[in-house]
Amino acid sequence: MDKIIDIHTHIGKLRFKERGLSAYTLVKTMDKWGISKAVVLPIENPEELDFYVTTKEVLKECKKYPDRLIPFCNVDPRHRYKGQFEPYDIIKMYKEEGCKGFGEHLAGLPVDSYQNQKIYEACGKLKMPILMHFDKWINRDKDGLINFEEMLKKFSDTVFIAHGPCFWMEISGDVDKKDRSKICPYPKGEIKKKGRVDFLLSKYKNLYGDLSAGSGYNAITRDINFGLKFLERNKNKLLFGTDYLSPNQDVRIVEFFKHIKISSSAFKLITYSNAAKLLKICI
Repeated sequence: MDKIIDIHTHIGKLRFKERGLSAYTLVKTMDKWGISKAVVLPIENPEELDFYVTTKEVLKECKKYPDRLIPFCNVDPRHRYKGQFEPYDIIKMYKEEGCKGFGEHLAGLPVDSYQNQKIYEACGKLKMPILMHFDKWINRDKDGLINFEEMLKKFSDTVFIAHGPCFWMEISGDVDKKDRSKICPYPKGEIKKKGRVDFLLSKYKNLYGDLSAGSGYNAITRDINFGLKFLERNKNKLLFGTDYLSPNQDVRIVEFFKHIKISSSAFKLITYSNAAKLLKICI
């Protein structure tokens, strides 16, 4: 692969039973995979993983490879007493220190909570995209991402990059009730009709999809014919990513994209141009 931007990676020890990545090991793996630049996401919410890696740590590590690693920032929206959370100045400070976006946003709150809306508002004012994880607890929503759609409307100046099981589940227009009951669903089988993800990506210019992790890979490959057509019709709104966070991790999307059968224009947009535009970078 050539001229690739990975929209979703991590550094530091995040899971108790797994080794974490240093900036050095991340860049070495990027070299092996042919990835030119990678976004590094801090973890400052307690729900998803065992340990924190703060924005300050990410900034420090990314400075070791400024031409390869792109820092994002994070602020847990549950800081301070009710009504006292004002994240704008903190996020602005991080932007001035070099952060290009916000995330990974992993707070165990409703997607339309007051605290989350303060984050969305600040990111919109600061022109920083926000990368969000969706499951049944984190950024939780009604079936079909109904409240998230309201946030897309309300914060039309904010660019949202959506990722995770409960986002990619909605690639299908016929989601099984058993999958809807799971915290982190990975539906299988044929996709008979377009789902809410297609609709939202086409309707809202401020929404992009992050293809990283098992959830993104599963969404595209569970029905390969549908998946390849999905990539083509949404080529302007999708971003290549790995969610790489541990040395022994199985990252299937890398090999998948090495042999993918999509147009050269779709490949370039998904693996490079869309991210470069959002992050205002060039390589």
